[in-house]
Amino acid sequence: MGNVDLRMTKRGVMLYVEDYDDLDDLFVQITNKFSQLNGFFSEDDKISIMLKDKDKYSKDITEIVSFVEKMGFKVGEILVGEMNQKIKQNTISVKEKLSLVEDEDNNVNRLNPTKVIKKTVRSGQAIVHDGDVMLIGNLNDGGEIISSGNVVIIGEAHGVVRAGSRGDEESIIYATLMIPELVEIAKHVIHISEPLENAVAYIRGGKVLIERFDKVKFGQIPNQSE
Repeated sequence: MGNVDLRMTKRGVMLYVEDYDDLDDLFVQITNKFSQLNGFFSEDDKISIMLKDKDKYSKDITEIVSFVEKMGFKVGEILVGEMNQKIKQNTISVKEKLSLVEDEDNNVNRLNPTKVIKKTVRSGQAIVHDGDVMLIGNLNDGGEIISSGNVVIIGEAHGVVRAGSRGDEESIIYATLMIPELVEIAKHVIHISEPLENAVAYIRGGKVLIERFDKVKFGQIPNQSE
């Protein structure tokens, strides 16, 4: 079958990614696969992306989605598993069934556009965006935000929040009420035991700190006692 395949399924068009050496290699494979089927798909078709190993390639999700959408397609969801297996509820966790928030302006060539969402992100849903994200609403348990830039949540932050997914350690996460299951910035992870109001999570001295916004000390090296 190769490393990349396109199939028609009950869910619609499915782009299956089995393996790749790097993103440039993957993008060439995707481009070639769509070129072979030129005329079969039309712009604004909604497709699903299936990754054989989400954990292995999770750092690339935002860039993969962005690349596919720049080709003129809308990504409806990301799945995990084998193309030749039935997708069962017990083989893919709720968090892996990412219901992506569509970006109507994804074909506009802008630097780090900010996605503003006015809704509650519920369990099993995720916001995946190559840029900054502002959520005006709550992030519920089981919900997830994956951003290559900063994340601002005007509401309660439960669930999982990942910023700087491309490795940007300057990225921050702000929430009116910070109490997520997990906070990750540029692959640095921290778990929170107690809620904190008006909190900012950021990297200082190679680790993630979470403090009230008026206590934040950007760019300073922490004391050894911290």
